Amino acid sequence: MILINTNKISFKNYKKAYLNEKLIIFLFSFLPISLILGNSAINSNILVIDIFFLFICYRQKEWSWIKNKYFYFFIFIWIYLILNSIISANSITSGFDFIEQHKVYPQKESTIRSIGFIRFVIFLFAVQYFFNNSKKVFNKIFLYWTIIVFIVLIDIIFERIFGFNTLGFNYIWQTESSPHRIVSFFKDELVVGGFVLGFSFLISGFLFKSTKNDPKKKIFSIIFFCLSIICIYLSGERSNFIKALIITSIILLLINDAQFYIKKKYIFLFIIIGIALPTLISKDIYNRQIGFFKRIQLDNEGIHKFPYTYYKKFSHLKHFAHYDVAWQIFKDYPIFGIGNSKFRYICHDNKYFNTAVIQSFQRCSNHPHQVHLEILSEQGILGYLIIIFAIFHVLLNSLRIYQKTGDVTHLSSILFVFTFFIPLLPTGSFFSTFNGTIFWLNFSILHAFINKPND
Repeated sequence: MILINTNKISFKNYKKAYLNEKLIIFLFSFLPISLILGNSAINSNILVIDIFFLFICYRQKEWSWIKNKYFYFFIFIWIYLILNSIISANSITSGFDFIEQHKVYPQKESTIRSIGFIRFVIFLFAVQYFFNNSKKVFNKIFLYWTIIVFIVLIDIIFERIFGFNTLGFNYIWQTESSPHRIVSFFKDELVVGGFVLGFSFLISGFLFKSTKNDPKKKIFSIIFFCLSIICIYLSGERSNFIKALIITSIILLLINDAQFYIKKKYIFLFIIIGIALPTLISKDIYNRQIGFFKRIQLDNEGIHKFPYTYYKKFSHLKHFAHYDVAWQIFKDYPIFGIGNSKFRYICHDNKYFNTAVIQSFQRCSNHPHQVHLEILSEQGILGYLIIIFAIFHVLLNSLRIYQKTGDVTHLSSILFVFTFFIPLLPTGSFFSTFNGTIFWLNFSILHAFINKPND
């Protein structure tokens, strides 16, 4: 059993270990549900996992993880975030009209968010400890994740067909340029595609491995795998679909036919049909996915009367306006940036209005929607190098381990982290609760495989 000394297994210890396993399974199984419920539930879930992990470490006197070099990497990042939030305070925000008019406190918010980053550092090692101590716990957690995410997949299809989800939620705001998008159980948050991306390929890897000796279960694993990418496409989230397409292609390229019930070429054909049919049938899907690229071409036809540049080619896109102001902020504060979570305030400064960017009046958002520009503008080149070095050092070491084991779940976590850092593609915030939790869950599983005992 997990978390006890197996040399002397008393009934009391057995019962305690049993309860510990049940609590671990519940806490991790609840993660996808907490993401649906919102930030308060997510933070509470992560916090309880962290506290329980520290309690177990205290009780078992198991602190070897603190000596792990990666622990020092991420503690250093945490300290940098806090110090940078404090250092960048007065020189950037004092006297700024928007801040004074709206009575906001970016310094306080920045410092609190930076301090709160420690929850992901502890979570990183909690995942390693719990997942590597019991294969049974690992399997049960992924089984519950499979059920929850499969329900979400069915709900996405239901909403795309009927215009509202199984609970009656419907994102009513839509225009010709931004047709109906799927919300599923997330009410008014357009994040279901990112949610599916964060869990479905991890689960698919687990299903491929655990059902390899059962033909009937293999069929379900293939259906789940194919539905995942199709539903991300149906959600209308283009960036997440591109990432899903990359992950799917690499998995099909690297994994042998023996792990699937049918040949990979038929899986690929099923995915193509599952994407093509809804596009041909639904005007919303066509406008969102295909019409978007036609609009880019039409919008650029009028540009050629001016000197042609890539800058003008994409200046009419909303996310490009976010990119532009983030880049301008980085150029103004190249070394340390403006501090964690301050982009949403500094972007309102009139000096960042760019007449060459058509959507510059919509330049402000909670974050720049691109992970590299977010880190550069808020943490500067120094913070960027520290964060990227730590993450990719772990990523490359984990990739070496995968080359020896060939575990599909491990591969899925590696590919998720890799695609998260693809330049130019829009992303969620690296430091936000929702996107941060999905990222650090995948990264934690990737990290856990580095020290995973042999099965």
